[in-house]
Amino acid sequence: MVLDKNWFVGKINDFLKNDESNRMSLVDGSLIFKPDTIVGFVSGNDPIFNDYKEIIGSFHLTPIEAFSKFCEMNDIKSSNSNLSVVGFVLPINEETKKENLEYSKTMPSERWAHTRLFGEQSNQKLQKYLVSELEKEGILALAPMTEVYLFEVHSKPEEGFFASTWSHRHMLFATGLGSFGLSDGFINEKGKAMRCGSIVVDYNLPSDASKRPSDPYEYCSECGDCINNCPVGAISFENRHDKKICYKQVKSTVPYIKENYGIDIYGCGLCQVGVSCENRFPKKKME
Repeated sequence: MVLDKNWFVGKINDFLKNDESNRMSLVDGSLIFKPDTIVGFVSGNDPIFNDYKEIIGSFHLTPIEAFSKFCEMNDIKSSNSNLSVVGFVLPINEETKKENLEYSKTMPSERWAHTRLFGEQSNQKLQKYLVSELEKEGILALAPMTEVYLFEVHSKPEEGFFASTWSHRHMLFATGLGSFGLSDGFINEKGKAMRCGSIVVDYNLPSDASKRPSDPYEYCSECGDCINNCPVGAISFENRHDKKICYKQVKSTVPYIKENYGIDIYGCGLCQVGVSCENRFPKKKME
């Protein structure tokens, strides 16, 4: 077995094609995420993870901290010297993106709401699946977001502060897969309309850190599409993404989703559809 990007891409795409968790079983049975992933690697010892403690918060775990806690909880000995982070993108179904754009200027469509709830459940199941597949090959791995003793969300809605102990988007940035945009969405070659995941592997994988841009907003063309799409003015050129305003709008969708779709979740996603970075890197940055 050769552990490389082809291995991860194959495992992820096969899961997305075949696992029932990746189907909109309560809508039309179609796939939630397209089996068209991209993958990036970065060393678990990369200095950027210490920078995240300043950028995100001191509570944000480095791969070494997360894996050390995992080993402690499971009585495993590891040197942590070969750790790597694997990040991957899960592109959202084309019909879902189209429906969300055309449905409403203020509320998410049914498919989008189902993607937010059941898509994330599938994402976490996929992370656990990758860990189990690696363990079959004798390789230790960890999905931090799926471990209750590691993952925690720090939030102060009244101050517009939301951050977790493990950020998939920041892991993707570390692996060189793209950059952030005005709305804080992650722009990559498959587009900003996606969800993403990451795991820690006790294996020395070739780092893609050289592909990581020095500017965290490198691939944002500042076209203003997301600003125009936001129903509550939570995005601007001056202040980028106002999480406090965004939070109020997103939470206001819960009653609507419950009444109309019968599920308990929030959603919006209007800054991810009908924008120049919806399906790809913006043209301006590709020229």
